[in-house]
Amino acid sequence: MNKKLKIIIASSLAFLGTIFTQKISQAQTQEKIIRKEQIVVGVREDSYWFGSRNDKGEREGYCIDIAYALRERLSANQLEPIRVRFVTSTVQSRWDMVKSGMVDLECGPNTISTEREEIHGINFSAPFFITATQVLAQRGRIEEDVNAGNAIVGVVRNTSNESDLKSAYPEEQIEDKFLTREQGIKALVDGEVNGFASDGTLLLGIAWGMNLDLEKDYTFITINQENGRPFCAGYGFILPGGEENSSWQSYVNDFLANDKKAQRIQRKWLLDGLSENSQMLYDACAQE
Repeated sequence: MNKKLKIIIASSLAFLGTIFTQKISQAQTQEKIIRKEQIVVGVREDSYWFGSRNDKGEREGYCIDIAYALRERLSANQLEPIRVRFVTSTVQSRWDMVKSGMVDLECGPNTISTEREEIHGINFSAPFFITATQVLAQRGRIEEDVNAGNAIVGVVRNTSNESDLKSAYPEEQIEDKFLTREQGIKALVDGEVNGFASDGTLLLGIAWGMNLDLEKDYTFITINQENGRPFCAGYGFILPGGEENSSWQSYVNDFLANDKKAQRIQRKWLLDGLSENSQMLYDACAQE
């Protein structure tokens, strides 16, 4: 056997070995869910379009529908269908819920960041939505104060929005005592702060839910980086970290990219009928 042929055979065997290892790892990841006959999904209750409660107290949103679609895909070729169990997550609890194995994934407005992956020991899926940090402020003089940096702007602590805000405003003008966006926007309405920062799409959802008049009384201010670009945020599922879980990440990414039902759910909740403000952010960030 000549040397060139030996190299080709060796390379082919190595490639097949890699595929075989990945299939075993993926099978082990799925086996955990199949053995329980259940996939456990962390979802938020404070994020319009992603995960919230309707007037009947029922969960609804993109994350609810996408979890059921993922269950259907995992149930294919199984004798018994996989069930879905939802566990309520929060900004503060989402990381530990995944890392501890309490949930198999967490779905919500989670900004993808390699730094977060390292700090919290998790993986992110591919992005399923894009938005950017904005400040919701009252129109008129207060709006001018926010733009000029002469106002107090609220933000939820330990979020990417807080990091973005600190890049644009002096620290003494930032109030980070808030645990939820609802608390911060209520403080804005009550005059405790002059503006509140979060992802623009989420601010819009809460403002609608609180019946704020966005045409007359309130406006959105986009925070820009030094290069003039918005602080964009791609949302991804939070998945278990480590190389041993990379095949689960690949499985979920393939589902998001190629599953027809997953694509329909994305269009239904997140793409069709975007507001002018959300569409502006989506278009600006999609160009990056």
